[in-house]
Amino acid sequence: MAFAIRAATPEDAARLHQLHTTSVRRICAPHYAPEVIDGWLANRVPEGYLPPIERGDIFVVEDGGRIVGFGEATPGVVVACYVDPAMVRRGVGSAIMEHALVIARRGHDGPIRVEATLNAAPFYARFGFGELARATLRRGEVDVPYVLMARP
Repeated sequence: MAFAIRAATPEDAARLHQLHTTSVRRICAPHYAPEVIDGWLANRVPEGYLPPIERGDIFVVEDGGRIVGFGEATPGVVVACYVDPAMVRRGVGSAIMEHALVIARRGHDGPIRVEATLNAAPFYARFGFGELARATLRRGEVDVPYVLMARP
């Protein structure tokens, strides 16, 4: 399936927020307690996506003009890869990762890092990432476990 990929715009912020929230609540739910997910998402607002959008770090994947996923990457780091739960296992995540890896490689010769959610670690492993460590990230009032991964 061919998807369109473009830079996110400020007008996309509300859809990114909705997609991100829905993705975490549905896709991450088997791996995180409800109170962890609630704390993780508690302070998220559409305006929070504006700084990385304005820096050009976020891109969207569209299917028929509808945003079905988004990614964020900077040199050396894949920051985010989120897919609309209705589009899981249809190639959206792979399209995001392929594009994110191009961005992460720009001007960067070393390893590329990602802080993977527990459910996403196997997905990133398929793209050559290996586990370096397990840690937690403070989000609101909760600690969210993640897997620090890297690829050459």
